[in-house]
Amino acid sequence: MGVELSIKPPNCDISVAGGTKRYTLVNHCALVLAYRIIINPGSNYSVPENQLYGLIKVGYTAEMEITRKVRVWRNVGTSRSGASLMVKDIDQKEKAPPKADKLMVQYASVKADETDPKKAFASGKPVGELTGETMMKLIASE
Repeated sequence: MGVELSIKPPNCDISVAGGTKRYTLVNHCALVLAYRIIINPGSNYSVPENQLYGLIKVGYTAEMEITRKVRVWRNVGTSRSGASLMVKDIDQKEKAPPKADKLMVQYASVKADETDPKKAFASGKPVGELTGETMMKLIASE
């Protein structure tokens, strides 16, 4: 097993002020690959829901957008006891503190005529003749 699936460019360096960048998933093997993108819950990073699963034919690529969200606390009122009620929200005026994070792309080989990439992950783990994962470090640049 070598590098069946890679991410180009290999590093994510979106500004701490937030933003979106595009990346390419590349299928390097002679099999169709189903993939699933996993980001830690509560992460400052996200991928559009319609890109979290997909299929990549032999010799093809898939596009992925990674967004670094900007989170701030804002006051939404007061409780009966007079305490401030705060909620985490997205605001472009404030930046989230940089922290180490990662994005994982799990993959599994599927039949050439497969149309549902989620089937390969129905058990919670990738299932196929060939399985693996590729990791991308998510680094907030100053």
